[in-house]
Amino acid sequence: MDYTTLERTGLKVSVAGLGCGDNSCLGQSAGKSIEYSVGIIRRAMDFGVNFIDTARHYGTEEVIGALL
Repeated sequence: MDYTTLERTGLKVSVAGLGCGDNSCLGQSAGKSIEYSVGIIRRAMDFGVNFIDTARHYGTEEVIGALL
């Protein structure tokens, strides 16, 4: 995985990020379990993704919370 510096924060973030919204919302829109959705994030992290895009209106807070 390639990484870049996130502007003035100095944080090193992956150039590929994981979006937690859009149509599937990590599978939540399709009725998948929280565990299934957490698995998606874990797999992305296995590949080196450390930039996760989330927002309140995505409705994936419970998934992110379960992962953390």
